[in-house]
Amino acid sequence: MQKQLHSSNIGLMLTPFSQRNSNNSPYQWNWAADNGCFASKWDENTWVNWLKSFENTQKALFATVPDVVANHAETLKRWGQYNVLVSSLGYKPAFVLQDGASIDDIPWEDMGCLFIGGSTDFKLSFKTKFFCAEAKARSIWIHMGRVNSLKRMLLAREWGVDSVDGTYLAFGPDVNTPKLLAMVNKMKYTPIKASLPLT
Repeated sequence: MQKQLHSSNIGLMLTPFSQRNSNNSPYQWNWAADNGCFASKWDENTWVNWLKSFENTQKALFATVPDVVANHAETLKRWGQYNVLVSSLGYKPAFVLQDGASIDDIPWEDMGCLFIGGSTDFKLSFKTKFFCAEAKARSIWIHMGRVNSLKRMLLAREWGVDSVDGTYLAFGPDVNTPKLLAMVNKMKYTPIKASLPLT
């Protein structure tokens, strides 16, 4: 299965609390570093020391700067606190798009990736589609979190998203790995539509 995952361009999204954090494993895959802020046990020192533990950090697609779910104002504060640190460690800093964002108060010039987060309603809104178009115009990598279905994958592709992550393989990997590979393969042969349902 591992060879098939590689050939389908499926990589790893690692967090400070992931079970896939051996120093060797990321270098065999496309990988990115999430911040683990969803975890109640998150703390700054654990996160920073974890980021420092990797070699060749420039090969990571990005490292997600700490954010606050569904709160753009608080996420901006954390961006100001941590984005320079992430850059100084050799990563491309990802800014997490959250509810309440507007085109004029997103740190376009400093980010290496626009990470689409936020509530489900916000994530799937036409406003977020507009943010994706702006990121593409600026040649900024776009990543979408919580993508666990073919419909969501197709939506992400329509909007110009470069990478996605989800928990699909974390639950029942023996059963879900063939299903994920089938979804990825089906997506290759599904034409891009002008508009898709936002559900």
